[in-house]
Amino acid sequence: MVSLTSQTPARAHEPNYGFVPTHEGNDFESMVQAFTAGYGVFGAKPLSNNRTFTWAADLRTSGTLTTIHSAYRNSWEIRTLDETPQHLAFYIPHAGSFRLNLGKRTVEGGAGRILIANNHEAGSRLIQGEPHCSDALFLDWKVMKRTLFSLLETPTLESLDLDPVIDLATPSGRLIGNLAQTIVQGMRNGGPLLSSPLAVSTMSETLADLVIRFTRHRLSGHFEKKKVSTVAPWHVRRAIDYMHANIAEPFTMSMVADEVGISIRALQTGFKTFRGTSPGAYLRTIRLKAVHDQLRDPFNQQSLRDICTQWGFFHAGRFSATYRSAFGESPRDTRLRATFSPVATAQVLSMSP
Repeated sequence: MVSLTSQTPARAHEPNYGFVPTHEGNDFESMVQAFTAGYGVFGAKPLSNNRTFTWAADLRTSGTLTTIHSAYRNSWEIRTLDETPQHLAFYIPHAGSFRLNLGKRTVEGGAGRILIANNHEAGSRLIQGEPHCSDALFLDWKVMKRTLFSLLETPTLESLDLDPVIDLATPSGRLIGNLAQTIVQGMRNGGPLLSSPLAVSTMSETLADLVIRFTRHRLSGHFEKKKVSTVAPWHVRRAIDYMHANIAEPFTMSMVADEVGISIRALQTGFKTFRGTSPGAYLRTIRLKAVHDQLRDPFNQQSLRDICTQWGFFHAGRFSATYRSAFGESPRDTRLRATFSPVATAQVLSMSP
């Protein structure tokens, strides 16, 4: 957990921002330096030639979430760089406006709407209004990747292409908006979420799940199909049961078809229709999840090579690329995250004499 402290000395006549800043200043460069130190590098430029740039921010980071409650007396522009950490951004303006460019489309946040975007897919973002006051919530994109994998049971290689507008007048929009603003309020001014890493982790996963299920994006159709055809026919269910029961054993799709008592063609058609993938890809996916589960076990002392071999992954380079596309992190990162997670620490402490 990181909580930033102010680098600006107190002045006799402090402006009233409505919050207690962790950082503030009167020039553009100091703001960029503070945000870079608190979260990561990014591109930025002021939208006027005014040498004075008055700003203040309450910036908090805990685990997979970062919140910034900020106020500006000048307008400026944000750009993502290759080195910028990838996140799903929620932009909630309270005074002034926030403008987001996505390809040829430009959308503006305001009353009754929240803007969201993968920052590595977005173009420039304009923070406008004098004064401007807003909340920004950043969710680590790794959480989105892991949630997508668990919901779709297949690695996602392409852009999610999220619709950038959450309409707070709709039930699903209110649900997502309320959770986003609850997180912001729970971290603002050193709030209680900063002392609960487990709550942060749970709320991160819940927020990702709600966004994937209830916003419009390139994969929305997969969930609509699942609503229509939730129950797969008997031969697909039996093939899936066979794969799970023999997941650690070497077998071919011909063997699966023979066990179920259908042709290879019928097996492939059934999986394509009711699982949106091929039977071979489905098997690779559940084996990939088995690797992930073992790497998340802080008590598993097997080497990565041994774990991969156990589940039928023999080419380290290809496996690493597939794993990263599915979970948004390297196998080594998963193991490190499990080792230092609050749950793992609690397990270790409970076993201590």
